[in-house]
Amino acid sequence: MESEDENNEIFRQPKKQKSVRIVDDRPDIVEIKEKHSPLYKSIPKLPIGAAVTLCILNIVVPGLGTFISAFTVLCGAPTALNKRTAAFLFNLLSAFLQMITFIIIVGWVWSILWGMNMVTLAMNWGEEKRTPYYCRRQSSIDVP
Repeated sequence: MESEDENNEIFRQPKKQKSVRIVDDRPDIVEIKEKHSPLYKSIPKLPIGAAVTLCILNIVVPGLGTFISAFTVLCGAPTALNKRTAAFLFNLLSAFLQMITFIIIVGWVWSILWGMNMVTLAMNWGEEKRTPYYCRRQSSIDVP
């Protein structure tokens, strides 16, 4: 004869599986605005060819590409800084400091980064109003 425990085990109903629902009440990111210094804002937005050329000049002769980009501001190149004269003077100051401090490597690295920023601005021309790729929210949970 079967014991009472075995009988209970045979007729026992299977356990219900619990369903888990994750509720995310965090608000969506609406807008992110990066704050930059006036020095960064004075970098002109150039066509990609000009930006790459000036970047290469900045690599070869520290500050030369920055010096030439200062005059593109006077010729009408747009900057994030709304004052043309201030943008021109900031670019001249940056070029001068890059040329002087390249001896201790700081100016050379700064010059290369300045050229890379020019290329980045040229590549992102007109995309200032788009949501950056790192701000788009994705979920790995399917919500019915």
